[in-house]
Amino acid sequence: MGNRGQSSHPTILALDTSSNRASMAVARGPSLIASLQGDADEKRSERLWAEIDSLLGGAGVTINEVDLFSVCIGPGGFTGLRVGIAAIKGFASANSRQIIGVTSLEAAALSAGPARNVFAILNATRGEVYSQLFNFDLEGVPVAQGPPVVTSPAKALEFVAGIDSVIFAGDWTVANSDFIREVGGDRFREEAGWSVNASNCLPAEFIAEIAYKRYIRGEGENPEQIRACYVRPSEAEIKLSEGVLGSKIRRVVMQK
Repeated sequence: MGNRGQSSHPTILALDTSSNRASMAVARGPSLIASLQGDADEKRSERLWAEIDSLLGGAGVTINEVDLFSVCIGPGGFTGLRVGIAAIKGFASANSRQIIGVTSLEAAALSAGPARNVFAILNATRGEVYSQLFNFDLEGVPVAQGPPVVTSPAKALEFVAGIDSVIFAGDWTVANSDFIREVGGDRFREEAGWSVNASNCLPAEFIAEIAYKRYIRGEGENPEQIRACYVRPSEAEIKLSEGVLGSKIRRVVMQK
């Protein structure tokens, strides 16, 4: 697949379905054209194309004019991620385009960066959080300082307990800033200490920005190369390991 538009500013369609409300954005190179947040409901797969069509129509762009597709690959809700990734893979394959996968933690980090240390924390199920520490390269792209993990909130904050200067970002941090302040203590009263970032931008907007920066480096991938970043096993895989699933379901999971 070629990199059509790589020498100029590619038209980018970015999609995030990692949380209960999908977001999508259209950008031309580094410039955002339009963005949209979908409704929170269980019929995402039925509504997704209509929402994308509405976004593209409002931006004056057809699906055939998109040069690059970008999608959130997780972590996040398993069903939502699969719907979004499958949709973008279908669009890219049908139009012979490349895809750039961006994690939800990278998008959260960009919302607070560039900075020396950004700690992205996102809501997970069962009272847990996904977290990952980032700094930034010279082009403003988040660079992970370790793998993404899923833990309790208290355990996540232990990862940065020894770092004096940290910006916290992500949906969990906004709702739990008081807890972070309690743990951070005096570091919140220092000029270059701990701070909490709250961004009103949609995740898909940051996904489009990261995708553009990686695309001009030649980092686009073919659809079949895109893989989800789940961080932890699915419910089916957990039940399988516990011997809860029957033999028929076992064969389906093992063949996935």
